[in-house]
Amino acid sequence: MTAATRTPLVPSPLRRPLMLTVLVAAAVFAFLAVRYAGTSTAGHVDNKVDSVVDPLGDAHQWLVDHAMMFGSPPWVVAMALVLSMLCLLLRRYRLAILALVGPGLTGLTTTVLKPALDRTIDGGYAFPSGHTGGATSLGLVAGLLLISLLQPGRVGALVILAVAAVGVGGGVGAAMVASDAHYPTDTLGGFCTAVVMVGGAALALDWLATVRGPSNLRTKS
Repeated sequence: MTAATRTPLVPSPLRRPLMLTVLVAAAVFAFLAVRYAGTSTAGHVDNKVDSVVDPLGDAHQWLVDHAMMFGSPPWVVAMALVLSMLCLLLRRYRLAILALVGPGLTGLTTTVLKPALDRTIDGGYAFPSGHTGGATSLGLVAGLLLISLLQPGRVGALVILAVAAVGVGGGVGAAMVASDAHYPTDTLGGFCTAVVMVGGAALALDWLATVRGPSNLRTKS
């Protein structure tokens, strides 16, 4: 078995920071869910962010329209498949599984929670944002793949993961706000959902590989 196939999804220096990030994201999501469940109006934070994002969206409508596409379900599914195939070609087998499981769990979670939490905008379910969650999940998987290939130090890995998640997820989230499809806190909820689902799945897959051992688990990467 090559070194590439033995590489964990989450490098050891990144494991504790990711665990902490997942816990913080879960806490933020829980707070937002309790605060905004059953509501249909913007909160104080929403209004503050809207005042900044809306003018930018009006000035760059073409960019907003195309950014929204990156979080659409068909695009997320297609890119998850592409990422999974790329991981297989690079012999990152466990990462290939995460490329499907992470976005899949994120999409399922946002879809189920929207009607359960019943926050609406213009009559449609809003929290958490599925577009933002889907885009963020792809960014996280892409970031982990890049870390696996480059093998940077702890700081470098944290920067790569943060830039990938915030760059992709934040961009799509800003577009959703600029198009008035979501409140800003909806997009933050979608972002947190992706962090919990993808980060949690990555840590779980690594743990399973450790428990089962290299002789029994063939999906190690």
